[in-house]
Amino acid sequence: MTVDSYSPPPEIMNLSTRILTLSVITAAPLLSQEAARFDPARLVPRSDSFVVIVQGRAIGGARESIERAGAGYRLTSSQQMAGMSQSTVVEFSRTLAMTSIKQTGQARGQNMNIDVAYAAGRAKGSATTPGAQGMKTITVDAAVPAGVVDDNAMQSLLPALPLAEGKVFSIPVFASGQGVVKTLTATVAGVERVTVPAGTFDAWKLTITGAEVPVTFWISKETPKVVKLGFAGAPMSFELVK
Repeated sequence: MTVDSYSPPPEIMNLSTRILTLSVITAAPLLSQEAARFDPARLVPRSDSFVVIVQGRAIGGARESIERAGAGYRLTSSQQMAGMSQSTVVEFSRTLAMTSIKQTGQARGQNMNIDVAYAAGRAKGSATTPGAQGMKTITVDAAVPAGVVDDNAMQSLLPALPLAEGKVFSIPVFASGQGVVKTLTATVAGVERVTVPAGTFDAWKLTITGAEVPVTFWISKETPKVVKLGFAGAPMSFELVK
Protein backbone atom coordinates (compact mmCIF):
# COMPACT_ATOMS: atom_id res chain seq x y z
CA MET A 1 0.00 0.00 0.00
CA THR A 2 1.34 3.44 -0.92
CA VAL A 3 1.43 6.10 1.76
CA ASP A 4 -0.45 9.20 0.61
CA SER A 5 0.72 12.76 1.03
CA TYR A 6 -0.82 13.22 4.47
CA SER A 7 1.78 14.29 7.04
CA PRO A 8 0.73 13.44 10.62
CA PRO A 9 1.73 15.66 13.54
CA PRO A 10 5.07 15.06 15.32
CA GLU A 11 3.54 13.14 18.23
CA ILE A 12 2.08 10.59 15.79
CA MET A 13 5.40 10.35 13.93
CA ASN A 14 7.15 9.61 17.21
CA LEU A 15 4.56 7.02 18.20
CA SER A 16 4.78 5.37 14.78
CA THR A 17 8.53 4.94 15.13
CA ARG A 18 8.14 3.29 18.52
CA ILE A 19 5.39 0.99 17.26
CA LEU A 20 7.36 -0.08 14.18
CA THR A 21 10.46 -1.00 16.15
CA LEU A 22 8.97 -2.11 19.49
CA SER A 23 12.31 -0.85 20.81
CA VAL A 24 11.29 0.35 24.27
CA ILE A 25 9.68 -2.06 26.74
CA THR A 26 9.33 -1.35 30.44
CA ALA A 27 8.38 -3.54 33.37
CA ALA A 28 4.71 -4.53 33.53
CA PRO A 29 2.60 -3.78 36.63
CA LEU A 30 2.04 -6.58 39.12
CA LEU A 31 -1.41 -8.15 38.63
CA SER A 32 -3.06 -11.49 39.35
CA GLN A 33 -1.81 -13.30 36.25
CA GLU A 34 -1.34 -16.69 34.70
CA ALA A 35 1.60 -17.60 32.51
CA ALA A 36 0.78 -17.30 28.83
CA ARG A 37 0.43 -20.71 27.20
CA PHE A 38 0.20 -20.37 23.45
CA ASP A 39 -1.58 -23.29 21.78
CA PRO A 40 0.16 -24.27 18.51
CA ALA A 41 -3.07 -25.95 17.35
CA ARG A 42 -4.71 -22.50 17.14
CA LEU A 43 -1.95 -21.15 14.91
CA VAL A 44 -2.95 -21.67 11.28
CA PRO A 45 -1.34 -20.44 8.06
CA ARG A 46 -2.92 -17.16 6.97
CA SER A 47 -2.31 -13.90 5.15
CA ASP A 48 -3.81 -10.61 6.35
CA SER A 49 -3.71 -7.00 5.17
CA PHE A 50 -4.32 -3.92 7.32
CA VAL A 51 -4.86 -0.24 6.68
CA VAL A 52 -3.17 2.22 9.04
CA ILE A 53 -5.52 5.03 10.06
CA VAL A 54 -4.55 8.27 11.84
CA GLN A 55 -7.17 10.86 12.74
CA GLY A 56 -9.63 9.16 10.41
CA ARG A 57 -7.32 9.10 7.38
CA ALA A 58 -5.43 6.20 5.82
CA ILE A 59 -1.68 6.91 5.93
CA GLY A 60 -0.26 3.49 5.13
CA GLY A 61 -0.67 -0.23 5.29
CA ALA A 62 0.63 -3.45 6.76
CA ARG A 63 0.73 -7.07 5.64
CA GLU A 64 1.33 -10.20 7.66
CA SER A 65 1.47 -13.86 6.75
CA ILE A 66 2.19 -17.10 8.59
CA GLU A 67 3.24 -20.17 6.67
CA ARG A 68 4.66 -23.56 7.49
CA ALA A 69 8.39 -23.71 6.76
CA GLY A 70 10.37 -26.90 7.22
CA ALA A 71 9.93 -28.12 10.79
CA GLY A 72 8.27 -24.91 11.92
CA TYR A 73 6.66 -21.65 10.87
CA ARG A 74 7.71 -18.44 9.14
CA LEU A 75 6.08 -15.12 9.99
CA THR A 76 6.56 -12.44 7.35
CA SER A 77 5.34 -8.89 7.89
CA SER A 78 5.78 -5.47 6.32
CA GLN A 79 4.64 -1.98 7.26
CA GLN A 80 4.77 1.37 5.52
CA MET A 81 3.55 4.66 6.89
CA ALA A 82 4.45 8.33 7.17
CA GLY A 83 7.99 8.07 5.81
CA MET A 84 8.75 4.83 7.65
CA SER A 85 9.01 1.28 6.36
CA GLN A 86 9.85 -2.08 7.89
CA SER A 87 10.08 -5.71 6.78
CA THR A 88 10.37 -8.56 9.28
CA VAL A 89 10.82 -12.33 9.11
CA VAL A 90 10.51 -14.37 12.32
CA GLU A 91 11.00 -18.13 12.26
CA PHE A 92 9.93 -20.50 15.04
CA SER A 93 9.38 -24.21 15.61
CA ARG A 94 6.12 -26.20 15.62
CA THR A 95 6.19 -25.84 19.43
CA LEU A 96 6.56 -22.05 19.00
CA ALA A 97 10.19 -21.95 20.16
CA MET A 98 11.88 -18.97 18.53
CA THR A 99 14.54 -19.66 15.87
CA SER A 100 15.47 -16.30 14.32
CA ILE A 101 14.42 -12.71 13.64
CA LYS A 102 15.58 -10.63 10.67
CA GLN A 103 14.28 -7.11 10.27
CA THR A 104 15.21 -4.22 7.99
CA GLY A 105 13.67 -0.80 7.51
CA GLN A 106 13.99 2.96 7.59
CA ALA A 107 12.78 5.61 10.02
CA ARG A 108 13.26 9.30 9.29
CA GLY A 109 15.67 8.38 6.50
CA GLN A 110 17.90 6.22 8.71
CA ASN A 111 18.38 2.49 8.36
CA MET A 112 17.15 0.03 10.99
CA ASN A 113 18.26 -3.58 11.26
CA ILE A 114 17.81 -6.56 13.58
CA ASP A 115 19.51 -9.92 12.95
CA VAL A 116 19.25 -12.33 15.89
CA ALA A 117 19.37 -16.13 16.10
CA TYR A 118 17.95 -18.21 18.96
CA ALA A 119 19.75 -21.44 19.93
CA ALA A 120 20.72 -23.39 23.07
CA GLY A 121 18.90 -21.00 25.38
CA ARG A 122 20.53 -17.83 24.06
CA ALA A 123 19.82 -15.08 21.56
CA LYS A 124 22.81 -13.78 19.60
CA GLY A 125 23.20 -11.18 16.88
CA SER A 126 23.01 -7.40 16.45
CA ALA A 127 20.43 -4.63 16.31
CA THR A 128 20.29 -1.05 15.08
CA THR A 129 17.12 0.72 16.24
CA PRO A 130 15.88 4.28 16.90
CA GLY A 131 16.32 5.80 20.34
CA ALA A 132 16.04 9.16 22.05
CA GLN A 133 19.51 10.12 20.77
CA GLY A 134 19.08 8.69 17.26
CA MET A 135 20.02 5.28 15.91
CA LYS A 136 21.77 2.94 18.32
CA THR A 137 23.63 -0.28 17.43
CA ILE A 138 24.10 -3.04 20.00
CA THR A 139 25.53 -6.55 20.08
CA VAL A 140 22.90 -9.02 21.23
CA ASP A 141 24.00 -11.92 23.43
CA ALA A 142 21.52 -12.87 26.14
CA ALA A 143 20.06 -15.87 27.95
CA VAL A 144 16.50 -16.60 26.80
CA PRO A 145 14.44 -18.99 28.96
CA ALA A 146 12.06 -21.52 27.40
CA GLY A 147 8.68 -20.04 26.53
CA VAL A 148 9.97 -16.56 25.67
CA VAL A 149 8.71 -15.16 22.34
CA ASP A 150 10.33 -12.48 20.20
CA ASP A 151 8.45 -9.20 20.60
CA ASN A 152 8.01 -8.99 16.83
CA ALA A 153 6.05 -12.26 16.87
CA MET A 154 3.81 -11.47 19.83
CA GLN A 155 0.93 -9.93 17.87
CA SER A 156 0.69 -12.99 15.62
CA LEU A 157 0.70 -15.37 18.59
CA LEU A 158 -1.98 -13.63 20.67
CA PRO A 159 -4.84 -15.51 18.94
CA ALA A 160 -3.22 -18.75 20.16
CA LEU A 161 -3.94 -17.85 23.80
CA PRO A 162 -6.91 -19.47 25.62
CA LEU A 163 -8.89 -16.21 25.65
CA ALA A 164 -11.77 -15.74 28.09
CA GLU A 165 -13.33 -12.73 29.79
CA GLY A 166 -11.37 -11.55 32.82
CA LYS A 167 -8.23 -13.56 32.10
CA VAL A 168 -4.87 -11.88 32.67
CA PHE A 169 -1.73 -13.36 31.12
CA SER A 170 1.94 -12.63 31.73
CA ILE A 171 3.86 -12.87 28.47
CA PRO A 172 7.67 -13.08 28.58
CA VAL A 173 9.11 -11.49 25.45
CA PHE A 174 12.60 -10.94 24.13
CA ALA A 175 12.97 -7.34 22.95
CA SER A 176 15.38 -8.18 20.15
CA GLY A 177 16.02 -4.50 19.44
CA GLN A 178 17.30 -4.08 23.01
CA GLY A 179 18.68 -7.54 23.71
CA VAL A 180 16.72 -8.05 26.93
CA VAL A 181 13.87 -10.22 28.26
CA LYS A 182 10.85 -8.35 29.67
CA THR A 183 7.35 -9.31 30.75
CA LEU A 184 4.18 -7.87 29.24
CA THR A 185 0.67 -8.19 30.66
CA ALA A 186 -2.34 -9.12 28.51
CA THR A 187 -5.79 -8.45 29.98
CA VAL A 188 -8.99 -9.74 28.34
CA ALA A 189 -11.83 -7.26 28.93
CA GLY A 190 -14.52 -9.27 27.19
CA VAL A 191 -16.17 -9.45 23.77
CA GLU A 192 -17.02 -6.43 21.60
CA ARG A 193 -18.53 -6.15 18.14
CA VAL A 194 -16.10 -4.22 15.95
CA THR A 195 -16.44 -3.08 12.34
CA VAL A 196 -13.41 -2.74 10.08
CA PRO A 197 -13.03 -2.66 6.26
CA ALA A 198 -13.01 -6.49 6.20
CA GLY A 199 -16.42 -6.65 7.91
CA THR A 200 -18.03 -6.85 11.34
CA PHE A 201 -16.63 -9.25 13.95
CA ASP A 202 -17.42 -10.40 17.46
CA ALA A 203 -13.98 -10.03 18.95
CA TRP A 204 -12.12 -10.48 22.20
CA LYS A 205 -10.84 -7.13 23.46
CA LEU A 206 -7.33 -7.64 24.85
CA THR A 207 -5.04 -4.90 26.14
CA ILE A 208 -1.26 -5.25 26.40
CA THR A 209 0.55 -3.19 29.04
CA GLY A 210 4.21 -3.07 29.99
CA ALA A 211 5.29 -1.51 26.70
CA GLU A 212 5.89 2.21 26.37
CA VAL A 213 2.41 2.60 24.84
CA PRO A 214 -0.50 0.35 25.92
CA VAL A 215 -1.95 -1.44 22.89
CA THR A 216 -5.47 -2.87 22.55
CA PHE A 217 -6.15 -5.78 20.19
CA TRP A 218 -9.48 -7.04 18.93
CA ILE A 219 -9.24 -10.76 18.09
CA SER A 220 -12.01 -12.47 16.14
CA LYS A 221 -13.78 -15.24 18.08
CA GLU A 222 -14.88 -17.19 15.00
CA THR A 223 -11.51 -17.30 13.24
CA PRO A 224 -8.81 -16.42 15.76
CA LYS A 225 -6.85 -13.53 14.26
CA VAL A 226 -6.32 -9.85 14.97
CA VAL A 227 -8.90 -7.67 13.20
CA LYS A 228 -7.97 -4.33 14.78
CA LEU A 229 -5.43 -2.77 17.10
CA GLY A 230 -5.24 0.68 18.63
CA PHE A 231 -2.93 2.71 20.85
CA ALA A 232 -3.72 4.46 24.13
CA GLY A 233 -3.78 8.23 23.84
CA ALA A 234 -3.32 8.33 20.07
CA PRO A 235 -5.86 8.55 17.21
CA MET A 236 -4.14 5.70 15.37
CA SER A 237 -5.30 2.18 14.50
CA PHE A 238 -4.55 -0.80 12.27
CA GLU A 239 -7.73 -2.28 10.75
CA LEU A 240 -8.13 -5.54 8.84
CA VAL A 241 -8.85 -5.10 5.13
CA LYS A 242 -8.76 -8.75 4.05
